[in-house]
Amino acid sequence: MLFMVKVTHEYSTCQAHHPTKADLYKNTLANLSDHGIKVHGHYTNRLEHTNFIVCETDSFESLDAAFDPILEMGHFEATPVMKRE
Repeated sequence: MLFMVKVTHEYSTCQAHHPTKADLYKNTLANLSDHGIKVHGHYTNRLEHTNFIVCETDSFESLDAAFDPILEMGHFEATPVMKRE
């Protein structure tokens, strides 16, 4: 299954201002494959504090487990999507 994961946060809670949180955020994203998730693309709009991650996994449960360490750092939306030919 393909998912578009949209992650947003406020300027005041941006992990870029908190080195410990920034490391946890980066490591969590870098280790998505440990949960069986293949990342097809990762895009950001820094001015809007928004990330878009296109990823593929067999279950929503694996997505939930992979993002669990950073769920408190923002608002997460995981939308199932499909490729249009």
